[in-house]
Amino acid sequence: MVSGHDGPSVHGQPAERVEYTAGVRFPHVRRGPAMLACLGALLPAIGEAAAPPGSAPATAVEEAPDGRTGRDFDAAQRRLQIHELRIVGREQVSLRQINRILAAERLEKGAEIFWPEDPKIERAQERLRATGYFKQVILRLIPLEDDEDSVILVLDLAERGTVTVQEVYLGSSRFTPFRGGLAIAERNFLGRGVQVGGSLIWGSLPRIERARRQQAYRLFFEAPRLGRAPLGLLGAAYIVSASEPVRVAGAQNDPDPSLFRALDYSRIGGVLGLTFPVLPDLTLGVDYRFERVDVFGMLPDNAVLYDTRPGVHRLTTAHFGLSWDEREQAFLAGKGGRVAFDLQLSSPALGSEYEYIKVVAAGAYSFRLPWRHWLTPQLSGGQIAGRAPLFELFYSGDLSEWTPGREQGLRYSTRNPIDVFGTGIDTRTFGVIFGKVDLEYVWPLFRRSRTRALYGGDLYLSVGIFAFAEDRANRRRRREAGEMVAPIGFNADLGLRLDTAIGTIGISVGNLLRRTPL
Repeated sequence: MVSGHDGPSVHGQPAERVEYTAGVRFPHVRRGPAMLACLGALLPAIGEAAAPPGSAPATAVEEAPDGRTGRDFDAAQRRLQIHELRIVGREQVSLRQINRILAAERLEKGAEIFWPEDPKIERAQERLRATGYFKQVILRLIPLEDDEDSVILVLDLAERGTVTVQEVYLGSSRFTPFRGGLAIAERNFLGRGVQVGGSLIWGSLPRIERARRQQAYRLFFEAPRLGRAPLGLLGAAYIVSASEPVRVAGAQNDPDPSLFRALDYSRIGGVLGLTFPVLPDLTLGVDYRFERVDVFGMLPDNAVLYDTRPGVHRLTTAHFGLSWDEREQAFLAGKGGRVAFDLQLSSPALGSEYEYIKVVAAGAYSFRLPWRHWLTPQLSGGQIAGRAPLFELFYSGDLSEWTPGREQGLRYSTRNPIDVFGTGIDTRTFGVIFGKVDLEYVWPLFRRSRTRALYGGDLYLSVGIFAFAEDRANRRRRREAGEMVAPIGFNADLGLRLDTAIGTIGISVGNLLRRTPL
Protein backbone atom coordinates (compact mmCIF):
# COMPACT_ATOMS: atom_id res chain seq x y z
CA MET A 1 0.00 0.00 0.00
CA VAL A 2 1.16 3.53 -0.71
CA SER A 3 -0.18 6.34 1.43
CA GLY A 4 0.55 10.03 1.71
CA HIS A 5 2.15 11.71 4.69
CA ASP A 6 -0.63 13.97 5.74
CA GLY A 7 -3.42 13.85 3.21
CA PRO A 8 -6.42 16.16 3.11
CA SER A 9 -9.16 15.56 5.66
CA VAL A 10 -12.42 16.18 3.84
CA HIS A 11 -15.02 14.94 6.30
CA GLY A 12 -17.64 14.06 3.74
CA GLN A 13 -15.67 11.79 1.47
CA PRO A 14 -17.28 8.46 0.60
CA ALA A 15 -17.02 5.99 3.47
CA GLU A 16 -13.91 3.83 3.48
CA ARG A 17 -11.41 2.29 5.88
CA VAL A 18 -10.13 5.58 7.30
CA GLU A 19 -13.63 6.76 8.19
CA TYR A 20 -13.62 4.57 11.28
CA THR A 21 -11.06 6.88 12.82
CA ALA A 22 -12.80 10.06 11.69
CA GLY A 23 -10.37 10.49 8.87
CA VAL A 24 -7.49 10.16 11.34
CA ARG A 25 -4.26 8.29 10.78
CA PHE A 26 -1.73 7.83 13.55
CA PRO A 27 1.57 7.11 11.79
CA HIS A 28 4.88 6.74 13.54
CA VAL A 29 6.77 9.92 14.29
CA ARG A 30 9.82 10.38 12.12
CA ARG A 31 13.09 11.09 13.86
CA GLY A 32 15.02 14.09 12.63
CA PRO A 33 18.73 14.91 12.42
CA ALA A 34 20.51 16.18 15.52
CA MET A 35 19.99 19.86 16.29
CA LEU A 36 22.46 22.26 14.67
CA ALA A 37 24.93 19.59 13.66
CA CYS A 38 27.31 22.15 12.19
CA LEU A 39 27.28 24.78 14.96
CA GLY A 40 30.12 23.13 16.83
CA ALA A 41 32.37 23.59 13.82
CA LEU A 42 31.20 27.07 12.82
CA LEU A 43 30.93 28.97 16.10
CA PRO A 44 34.10 28.39 18.15
CA ALA A 45 35.57 31.45 16.46
CA ILE A 46 32.86 33.59 18.02
CA GLY A 47 33.63 32.32 21.49
CA GLU A 48 37.36 32.85 21.03
CA ALA A 49 36.85 36.38 19.75
CA ALA A 50 34.52 37.15 22.62
CA ALA A 51 36.94 35.99 25.32
CA PRO A 52 40.31 37.74 24.89
CA PRO A 53 43.28 36.32 26.80
CA GLY A 54 43.32 37.21 30.46
CA SER A 55 39.71 38.31 30.62
CA ALA A 56 37.73 37.43 33.73
CA PRO A 57 34.84 34.99 33.46
CA ALA A 58 31.38 36.49 33.26
CA THR A 59 29.48 36.69 36.52
CA ALA A 60 26.15 38.08 35.42
CA VAL A 61 23.32 35.51 35.20
CA GLU A 62 21.13 36.01 32.11
CA GLU A 63 17.62 34.73 31.65
CA ALA A 64 17.40 31.63 29.46
CA PRO A 65 15.00 31.52 26.49
CA ASP A 66 12.89 28.92 28.27
CA GLY A 67 12.59 31.01 31.45
CA ARG A 68 15.35 29.37 33.55
CA THR A 69 17.46 31.63 35.78
CA GLY A 70 20.10 31.16 38.45
CA ARG A 71 22.42 28.18 38.68
CA ASP A 72 20.36 26.06 36.28
CA PHE A 73 21.42 28.29 33.39
CA ASP A 74 25.02 28.59 32.25
CA ALA A 75 26.18 32.17 32.55
CA ALA A 76 28.49 31.58 29.59
CA GLN A 77 25.47 31.75 27.27
CA ARG A 78 25.84 34.78 25.00
CA ARG A 79 23.29 36.87 23.21
CA LEU A 80 23.87 37.26 19.50
CA GLN A 81 21.88 39.37 17.07
CA ILE A 82 20.71 38.06 13.70
CA HIS A 83 22.19 40.50 11.19
CA GLU A 84 20.90 38.66 8.12
CA LEU A 85 18.71 35.66 7.30
CA ARG A 86 19.67 33.51 4.31
CA ILE A 87 17.60 30.66 2.87
CA VAL A 88 19.48 28.17 0.69
CA GLY A 89 18.01 25.32 -1.35
CA ARG A 90 14.44 26.64 -1.67
CA GLU A 91 12.81 25.82 -5.01
CA GLN A 92 9.08 25.05 -4.67
CA VAL A 93 8.10 26.04 -1.14
CA SER A 94 7.17 29.72 -0.88
CA LEU A 95 9.13 32.20 1.22
CA ARG A 96 5.89 33.14 2.95
CA GLN A 97 5.49 29.62 4.33
CA ILE A 98 9.07 29.47 5.60
CA ASN A 99 9.12 33.00 7.03
CA ARG A 100 5.86 32.40 8.91
CA ILE A 101 7.42 29.49 10.81
CA LEU A 102 10.64 31.40 11.51
CA ALA A 103 8.71 34.46 12.68
CA ALA A 104 6.63 32.30 15.03
CA GLU A 105 9.90 31.32 16.76
CA ARG A 106 11.24 34.91 16.61
CA LEU A 107 14.03 34.01 14.20
CA GLU A 108 14.17 37.06 11.95
CA LYS A 109 16.46 39.95 11.16
CA GLY A 110 17.27 41.95 14.28
CA ALA A 111 16.15 39.26 16.72
CA GLU A 112 18.43 37.91 19.43
CA ILE A 113 19.42 34.28 19.93
CA PHE A 114 21.51 32.49 22.53
CA TRP A 115 24.79 30.76 21.79
CA PRO A 116 25.81 27.93 21.93
CA GLU A 117 22.28 26.58 22.42
CA ASP A 118 18.86 28.11 21.85
CA PRO A 119 15.61 26.08 22.02
CA LYS A 120 14.02 28.38 19.43
CA ILE A 121 16.35 27.06 16.73
CA GLU A 122 15.54 23.44 17.43
CA ARG A 123 11.81 24.17 17.52
CA ALA A 124 11.98 25.98 14.18
CA GLN A 125 13.92 23.10 12.65
CA GLU A 126 11.35 20.55 13.75
CA ARG A 127 8.39 22.69 12.69
CA LEU A 128 9.88 23.02 9.22
CA ARG A 129 10.47 19.27 9.01
CA ALA A 130 6.92 18.59 10.23
CA THR A 131 5.47 20.34 7.16
CA GLY A 132 6.56 17.34 5.09
CA TYR A 133 8.06 19.64 2.44
CA PHE A 134 11.71 18.99 3.35
CA LYS A 135 13.88 15.89 3.68
CA GLN A 136 16.67 17.92 5.34
CA VAL A 137 16.63 21.12 7.42
CA ILE A 138 19.88 22.55 8.83
CA LEU A 139 20.25 25.90 10.57
CA ARG A 140 23.78 27.27 10.91
CA LEU A 141 25.39 30.52 12.00
CA ILE A 142 28.14 32.49 10.25
CA PRO A 143 29.92 35.13 12.37
CA LEU A 144 30.48 38.62 11.00
CA GLU A 145 34.12 39.63 10.70
CA ASP A 146 33.59 43.19 11.91
CA ASP A 147 31.01 42.52 14.67
CA GLU A 148 31.52 39.72 17.16
CA ASP A 149 27.97 40.06 18.51
CA SER A 150 26.19 39.62 15.15
CA VAL A 151 25.74 36.55 12.97
CA ILE A 152 24.16 35.45 9.73
CA LEU A 153 21.51 32.75 10.23
CA VAL A 154 21.58 30.34 7.28
CA LEU A 155 18.67 28.00 6.66
CA ASP A 156 19.95 25.16 4.47
CA LEU A 157 17.06 23.17 2.95
CA ALA A 158 16.72 20.05 0.83
CA GLU A 159 13.17 19.88 -0.51
CA ARG A 160 11.24 16.70 -1.12
CA GLY A 161 8.63 16.32 -3.83
CA THR A 162 5.21 17.68 -2.97
CA VAL A 163 3.36 15.35 -5.36
CA THR A 164 2.52 12.17 -3.43
CA VAL A 165 0.77 8.93 -4.23
CA GLN A 166 -1.65 8.62 -1.31
CA GLU A 167 -3.01 5.19 -2.18
CA VAL A 168 -2.59 2.44 -4.73
CA TYR A 169 -5.70 0.28 -5.09
CA LEU A 170 -4.80 -3.16 -6.34
CA GLY A 171 -6.19 -6.58 -5.48
CA SER A 172 -8.39 -9.54 -6.25
CA SER A 173 -11.22 -11.36 -4.48
CA ARG A 174 -13.68 -14.19 -5.13
CA PHE A 175 -16.34 -11.52 -5.66
CA THR A 176 -14.28 -9.18 -7.92
CA PRO A 177 -11.45 -10.80 -9.94
CA PHE A 178 -9.58 -7.50 -10.27
CA ARG A 179 -9.70 -4.02 -8.83
CA GLY A 180 -7.24 -1.21 -9.32
CA GLY A 181 -6.88 2.51 -8.95
CA LEU A 182 -4.81 5.42 -7.72
CA ALA A 183 -5.10 8.41 -5.37
CA ILE A 184 -2.64 11.25 -5.93
CA ALA A 185 -2.24 14.72 -4.40
CA GLU A 186 -0.18 17.88 -4.78
CA ARG A 187 0.42 19.07 -1.20
CA ASN A 188 1.79 22.56 -1.96
CA PHE A 189 0.03 23.83 -5.07
CA LEU A 190 1.71 26.99 -6.45
CA GLY A 191 3.77 27.18 -3.27
CA ARG A 192 0.73 28.32 -1.27
CA GLY A 193 0.25 25.27 0.95
CA VAL A 194 -2.92 24.34 -0.95
CA GLN A 195 -3.61 20.64 -1.43
CA VAL A 196 -5.29 19.46 -4.62
CA GLY A 197 -5.71 15.96 -5.92
CA GLY A 198 -7.94 13.19 -7.09
CA SER A 199 -8.53 9.48 -7.03
CA LEU A 200 -10.12 6.78 -9.11
CA ILE A 201 -10.84 3.09 -8.66
CA TRP A 202 -12.27 0.53 -11.07
CA GLY A 203 -13.24 -3.11 -10.67
CA SER A 204 -13.89 -5.89 -13.14
CA LEU A 205 -17.36 -7.41 -13.49
CA PRO A 206 -18.39 -9.11 -10.18
CA ARG A 207 -19.11 -12.83 -10.13
CA ILE A 208 -22.81 -12.55 -9.22
CA GLU A 209 -25.93 -12.26 -11.36
CA ARG A 210 -26.87 -8.93 -12.91
CA ALA A 211 -24.06 -7.04 -11.18
CA ARG A 212 -22.23 -4.18 -12.81
CA ARG A 213 -18.67 -2.91 -12.55
CA GLN A 214 -17.97 -0.83 -9.49
CA GLN A 215 -16.09 2.43 -9.93
CA ALA A 216 -15.56 5.74 -8.15
CA TYR A 217 -13.95 9.07 -9.02
CA ARG A 218 -13.12 11.97 -6.72
CA LEU A 219 -11.50 15.42 -6.85
CA PHE A 220 -10.62 17.51 -3.80
CA PHE A 221 -8.86 20.65 -2.62
CA GLU A 222 -7.94 22.06 0.78
CA ALA A 223 -6.52 25.51 1.53
CA PRO A 224 -5.37 25.57 5.17
CA ARG A 225 -5.44 29.38 5.27
CA LEU A 226 -7.28 32.02 3.23
CA GLY A 227 -4.85 34.91 3.01
CA ARG A 228 -4.31 36.29 6.51
CA ALA A 229 -7.71 35.18 7.74
CA PRO A 230 -7.63 32.56 10.53
CA LEU A 231 -9.64 30.00 8.55
CA GLY A 232 -9.23 27.48 5.76
CA LEU A 233 -11.43 26.20 2.95
CA LEU A 234 -11.94 22.64 1.72
CA GLY A 235 -14.08 20.95 -0.87
CA ALA A 236 -14.59 17.75 -2.85
CA ALA A 237 -16.70 16.33 -5.66
CA TYR A 238 -17.23 12.63 -6.31
CA ILE A 239 -19.11 10.00 -8.30
CA VAL A 240 -19.68 6.46 -7.00
CA SER A 241 -21.23 3.65 -9.03
CA ALA A 242 -21.76 0.64 -6.74
CA SER A 243 -23.00 -2.92 -7.00
CA GLU A 244 -23.28 -3.82 -3.31
CA PRO A 245 -23.16 -7.57 -2.55
CA VAL A 246 -26.10 -8.53 -0.30
CA ARG A 247 -26.51 -12.01 1.14
CA VAL A 248 -29.72 -13.85 0.21
CA ALA A 249 -28.81 -17.45 1.11
CA GLY A 250 -26.26 -19.64 2.90
CA ALA A 251 -24.44 -19.37 6.21
CA GLN A 252 -23.58 -15.86 7.28
CA ASN A 253 -19.85 -16.57 7.30
CA ASP A 254 -19.80 -18.15 3.81
CA PRO A 255 -18.22 -15.72 1.28
CA ASP A 256 -19.29 -17.72 -1.80
CA PRO A 257 -20.44 -15.06 -4.34
CA SER A 258 -23.29 -17.32 -5.54
CA LEU A 259 -25.04 -16.68 -2.19
CA PHE A 260 -25.29 -12.94 -2.88
CA ARG A 261 -27.29 -10.60 -5.07
CA ALA A 262 -26.35 -7.11 -6.20
CA LEU A 263 -27.91 -3.89 -4.97
CA ASP A 264 -27.00 -1.32 -7.60
CA TYR A 265 -26.91 2.36 -6.73
CA SER A 266 -25.11 5.53 -7.72
CA ARG A 267 -24.04 8.56 -5.71
CA ILE A 268 -23.12 11.97 -7.06
CA GLY A 269 -22.24 14.71 -4.63
CA GLY A 270 -19.84 17.19 -3.13
CA VAL A 271 -18.54 18.69 0.09
CA LEU A 272 -17.80 22.30 1.04
CA GLY A 273 -16.42 23.31 4.41
CA LEU A 274 -14.30 25.60 6.59
CA THR A 275 -11.56 24.94 9.12
CA PHE A 276 -10.74 27.18 12.08
CA PRO A 277 -7.41 26.98 13.98
CA VAL A 278 -8.69 27.55 17.53
CA LEU A 279 -5.22 26.96 19.03
CA PRO A 280 -1.89 26.01 17.42
CA ASP A 281 -2.66 22.32 18.05
CA LEU A 282 -6.48 22.49 17.98
CA THR A 283 -8.56 22.78 14.80
CA LEU A 284 -12.32 22.98 14.32
CA GLY A 285 -13.86 21.89 11.01
CA VAL A 286 -17.39 22.46 9.70
CA ASP A 287 -18.65 21.24 6.34
CA TYR A 288 -21.82 20.45 4.43
CA ARG A 289 -22.29 17.44 2.14
CA PHE A 290 -24.94 17.16 -0.56
CA GLU A 291 -25.62 13.97 -2.49
CA ARG A 292 -27.98 12.56 -5.09
CA VAL A 293 -28.57 8.85 -4.44
CA ASP A 294 -30.22 6.59 -7.01
CA VAL A 295 -31.01 2.99 -5.96
CA PHE A 296 -31.86 0.59 -8.78
CA GLY A 297 -34.20 -2.38 -8.41
CA MET A 298 -35.44 -4.34 -5.40
CA LEU A 299 -34.09 -7.34 -3.52
CA PRO A 300 -35.79 -10.50 -2.26
CA ASP A 301 -37.61 -10.22 1.07
CA ASN A 302 -35.09 -12.47 2.84
CA ALA A 303 -32.26 -10.03 2.19
CA VAL A 304 -31.25 -8.36 5.47
CA LEU A 305 -30.70 -4.67 4.76
CA TYR A 306 -30.96 -1.52 6.83
CA ASP A 307 -32.28 1.07 4.41
CA THR A 308 -32.91 0.24 0.75
CA ARG A 309 -35.42 2.87 -0.32
CA PRO A 310 -35.60 2.65 -4.12
CA GLY A 311 -35.41 5.44 -6.65
CA VAL A 312 -33.80 8.86 -6.53
CA HIS A 313 -33.49 10.72 -3.23
CA ARG A 314 -31.31 13.26 -1.43
CA LEU A 315 -28.74 12.79 1.27
CA THR A 316 -27.34 15.89 2.96
CA THR A 317 -25.24 16.03 6.11
CA ALA A 318 -23.60 18.62 8.33
CA HIS A 319 -20.24 17.66 9.82
CA PHE A 320 -18.53 19.10 12.86
CA GLY A 321 -14.97 17.95 13.50
CA LEU A 322 -12.50 18.78 16.27
CA SER A 323 -8.86 17.71 16.05
CA TRP A 324 -6.09 18.17 18.59
CA ASP A 325 -2.68 17.24 17.18
CA GLU A 326 0.68 17.75 18.90
CA ARG A 327 2.71 15.23 16.89
CA GLU A 328 4.89 18.06 15.57
CA GLN A 329 6.36 18.31 19.06
CA ALA A 330 6.83 14.57 19.51
CA PHE A 331 10.47 14.53 18.42
CA LEU A 332 11.39 17.39 20.75
CA ALA A 333 9.52 16.09 23.79
CA GLY A 334 9.80 12.38 23.06
CA LYS A 335 6.03 12.10 23.18
CA GLY A 336 2.95 13.47 21.47
CA GLY A 337 -0.66 12.62 20.76
CA ARG A 338 -3.66 13.22 18.60
CA VAL A 339 -7.37 13.21 19.38
CA ALA A 340 -10.15 13.67 16.83
CA PHE A 341 -13.91 13.91 17.18
CA ASP A 342 -16.39 13.90 14.28
CA LEU A 343 -20.14 14.49 14.46
CA GLN A 344 -22.35 13.95 11.39
CA LEU A 345 -26.00 15.03 11.26
CA SER A 346 -28.55 14.22 8.57
CA SER A 347 -32.10 15.57 8.85
CA PRO A 348 -34.98 16.91 6.75
CA ALA A 349 -34.14 20.27 8.34
CA LEU A 350 -30.89 20.14 6.34
CA GLY A 351 -32.65 19.13 3.11
CA SER A 352 -32.05 15.39 3.52
CA GLU A 353 -34.47 12.48 3.07
CA TYR A 354 -32.57 10.56 5.77
CA GLU A 355 -32.47 11.22 9.49
CA TYR A 356 -29.60 9.98 11.64
CA ILE A 357 -26.65 11.01 13.83
CA LYS A 358 -23.20 9.50 13.45
CA VAL A 359 -20.41 10.05 15.99
CA VAL A 360 -16.81 8.83 15.63
CA ALA A 361 -13.91 9.56 17.98
CA ALA A 362 -10.29 8.44 17.92
CA GLY A 363 -7.13 9.06 19.92
CA ALA A 364 -3.50 7.97 19.92
CA TYR A 365 -0.46 8.81 21.99
CA SER A 366 3.12 8.13 20.86
CA PHE A 367 6.11 8.09 23.20
CA ARG A 368 9.73 7.30 22.64
CA LEU A 369 11.29 4.46 24.57
CA PRO A 370 14.80 4.77 26.11
CA TRP A 371 16.25 2.72 23.23
CA ARG A 372 14.75 5.19 20.67
CA HIS A 373 11.87 3.02 19.49
CA TRP A 374 8.28 4.27 19.55
CA LEU A 375 5.18 2.86 21.25
CA THR A 376 1.70 4.09 20.32
CA PRO A 377 -1.56 2.98 21.98
CA GLN A 378 -4.62 3.83 19.86
CA LEU A 379 -8.31 3.93 20.71
CA SER A 380 -11.32 4.58 18.47
CA GLY A 381 -15.06 4.08 18.53
CA GLY A 382 -18.33 5.20 17.01
CA GLN A 383 -22.10 4.96 17.09
CA ILE A 384 -25.01 5.68 14.73
CA ALA A 385 -28.52 6.60 15.89
CA GLY A 386 -31.40 6.66 13.40
CA ARG A 387 -31.78 5.14 9.94
CA ALA A 388 -28.56 5.67 8.00
CA PRO A 389 -28.16 4.42 4.42
CA LEU A 390 -26.23 1.20 3.89
CA PHE A 391 -23.05 2.91 2.71
CA GLU A 392 -22.92 5.06 5.87
CA LEU A 393 -23.02 2.13 8.30
CA PHE A 394 -19.87 0.84 9.95
CA TYR A 395 -18.36 -2.06 8.01
CA SER A 396 -16.62 -4.87 9.90
CA GLY A 397 -13.99 -5.30 7.18
CA ASP A 398 -12.67 -1.81 7.88
CA LEU A 399 -11.71 -2.84 11.41
CA SER A 400 -9.44 -5.76 10.50
CA GLU A 401 -6.05 -5.51 8.81
CA TRP A 402 -6.59 -8.99 7.36
CA THR A 403 -9.87 -8.25 5.56
CA PRO A 404 -10.52 -6.08 2.48
CA GLY A 405 -12.19 -2.89 3.63
CA ARG A 406 -14.18 -0.38 1.62
CA GLU A 407 -12.13 1.51 -0.94
CA GLN A 408 -13.52 4.86 -2.06
CA GLY A 409 -16.81 3.75 -0.52
CA LEU A 410 -16.98 0.45 -2.48
CA ARG A 411 -16.94 -3.18 -1.31
CA TYR A 412 -14.95 -5.47 -3.56
CA SER A 413 -15.10 -8.57 -1.34
CA THR A 414 -17.75 -10.71 0.38
CA ARG A 415 -15.32 -11.85 3.09
CA ASN A 416 -15.92 -10.84 6.72
CA PRO A 417 -13.20 -10.64 9.44
CA ILE A 418 -11.45 -13.87 10.44
CA ASP A 419 -12.98 -15.23 13.66
CA VAL A 420 -9.86 -15.85 15.78
CA PHE A 421 -11.69 -16.01 19.14
CA GLY A 422 -14.74 -17.98 17.92
CA THR A 423 -17.14 -15.20 18.91
CA GLY A 424 -19.02 -15.05 15.60
CA ILE A 425 -17.42 -11.85 14.27
CA ASP A 426 -17.24 -13.50 10.83
CA THR A 427 -21.06 -13.45 10.69
CA ARG A 428 -21.31 -9.65 10.96
CA THR A 429 -21.05 -7.24 8.07
CA PHE A 430 -22.71 -3.92 8.89
CA GLY A 431 -23.29 -2.35 12.29
CA VAL A 432 -24.05 0.82 14.20
CA ILE A 433 -21.58 0.51 17.10
CA PHE A 434 -17.88 -0.31 17.17
CA GLY A 435 -14.91 0.03 19.50
CA LYS A 436 -11.26 -0.66 18.76
CA VAL A 437 -8.01 -0.74 20.76
CA ASP A 438 -4.58 -1.17 19.16
CA LEU A 439 -0.96 -1.01 20.30
CA GLU A 440 1.75 -0.27 17.76
CA TYR A 441 5.50 -0.73 18.22
CA VAL A 442 7.81 1.02 15.72
CA TRP A 443 11.50 0.26 15.27
CA PRO A 444 13.26 2.98 13.20
CA LEU A 445 15.72 1.23 10.89
CA PHE A 446 17.43 3.99 8.92
CA ARG A 447 17.22 7.60 7.76
CA ARG A 448 18.78 9.06 4.63
CA SER A 449 18.60 12.76 3.83
CA ARG A 450 20.91 12.84 0.79
CA THR A 451 19.04 10.40 -1.44
CA ARG A 452 16.41 11.40 -3.98
CA ALA A 453 14.06 8.44 -3.71
CA LEU A 454 14.30 6.62 -0.36
CA TYR A 455 14.41 8.67 2.84
CA GLY A 456 13.87 6.15 5.63
CA GLY A 457 12.41 2.89 6.81
CA ASP A 458 10.66 1.56 9.93
CA LEU A 459 9.68 -1.90 11.05
CA TYR A 460 6.36 -2.05 12.92
CA LEU A 461 4.20 -4.52 14.80
CA SER A 462 0.61 -3.83 15.87
CA VAL A 463 -1.86 -5.91 17.88
CA GLY A 464 -5.36 -5.15 19.10
CA ILE A 465 -8.99 -6.13 19.48
CA PHE A 466 -12.28 -4.67 18.32
CA ALA A 467 -15.98 -5.09 19.13
CA PHE A 468 -18.83 -4.72 16.64
CA ALA A 469 -22.62 -4.58 17.06
CA GLU A 470 -25.60 -4.31 14.70
CA ASP A 471 -28.77 -2.24 15.09
CA ARG A 472 -31.35 -2.86 17.82
CA ALA A 473 -33.55 -5.22 15.81
CA ASN A 474 -30.66 -7.44 14.80
CA ARG A 475 -29.19 -7.39 18.31
CA ARG A 476 -32.53 -8.67 19.64
CA ARG A 477 -32.54 -11.40 17.01
CA ARG A 478 -28.96 -12.42 17.92
CA ARG A 479 -29.81 -12.50 21.63
CA GLU A 480 -32.85 -14.72 21.05
CA ALA A 481 -30.70 -17.11 19.00
CA GLY A 482 -28.13 -17.34 21.82
CA GLU A 483 -25.43 -15.52 19.86
CA MET A 484 -23.10 -12.77 21.09
CA VAL A 485 -24.59 -9.32 20.58
CA ALA A 486 -21.18 -7.62 20.26
CA PRO A 487 -18.58 -10.22 19.16
CA ILE A 488 -14.88 -9.54 19.66
CA GLY A 489 -12.37 -9.68 16.81
CA PHE A 490 -8.58 -9.83 16.76
CA ASN A 491 -6.38 -7.45 14.80
CA ALA A 492 -2.62 -7.63 14.14
CA ASP A 493 -0.09 -6.65 11.53
CA LEU A 494 3.64 -6.86 10.91
CA GLY A 495 5.43 -4.96 8.20
CA LEU A 496 7.85 -2.39 6.89
CA ARG A 497 7.15 1.28 6.12
CA LEU A 498 9.38 3.00 3.59
CA ASP A 499 9.42 6.79 3.39
CA THR A 500 9.94 7.64 -0.28
CA ALA A 501 9.76 10.63 -2.58
CA ILE A 502 6.24 9.68 -3.71
CA GLY A 503 4.77 8.74 -0.33
CA THR A 504 4.90 6.06 2.33
CA ILE A 505 5.01 2.50 1.02
CA GLY A 506 3.73 -0.19 3.38
CA ILE A 507 4.77 -3.81 2.95
CA SER A 508 2.99 -5.96 5.53
CA VAL A 509 1.21 -9.23 6.23
CA GLY A 510 -2.17 -7.47 6.39
CA ASN A 511 -1.50 -5.69 3.11
CA LEU A 512 -1.03 -9.05 1.42
CA LEU A 513 -4.06 -10.70 3.02
CA ARG A 514 -6.40 -7.84 2.07
CA ARG A 515 -5.46 -8.15 -1.59
CA THR A 516 -5.53 -11.93 -1.92
CA PRO A 517 -8.66 -13.88 -3.03
CA LEU A 518 -8.88 -16.18 0.01
